[in-house]
Amino acid sequence: MDYQKGYVLMSSLTTLTSSYRTCVQHVYDKVSWLLNAVNGVFMDTDVPKYAVPDLSDELINRNAYIWLKHLMQDVQTAVNSVIACYNDHSLIDQQTGELTSTVLLWIPNSLSLNDELLNNLNNDFKSANETLDRLFDYVEPYL
Repeated sequence: MDYQKGYVLMSSLTTLTSSYRTCVQHVYDKVSWLLNAVNGVFMDTDVPKYAVPDLSDELINRNAYIWLKHLMQDVQTAVNSVIACYNDHSLIDQQTGELTSTVLLWIPNSLSLNDELLNNLNNDFKSANETLDRLFDYVEPYL
């Protein structure tokens, strides 16, 4: 798999579960790629297998809320694990010499289907993807 910069935002609440699944998997694919890149050089990095668990049904209900919440927590953990790995290996911004700061994503505390939910989730995916794309820029010259 080649590294795919960028991301697609969710555009509708009517396709929330399927588009959310796609956004999460895209982040997981980037995380795996970035960890594999470090492991290919340093050979000291465990690369977990990331997969989006199925939602028992496609209904927007309590199960969907719990699924959304747990997945966003997992996305935050996955992105921060890459950040920690890159910081530990001194893969940092060459211009500033600064370590990459961890991301703090918004975790849903209810499942109110409204524009605020969609905007907050999109902001989370934007933040996660932009951070991962920046980390890719740190290793791209060495590939």
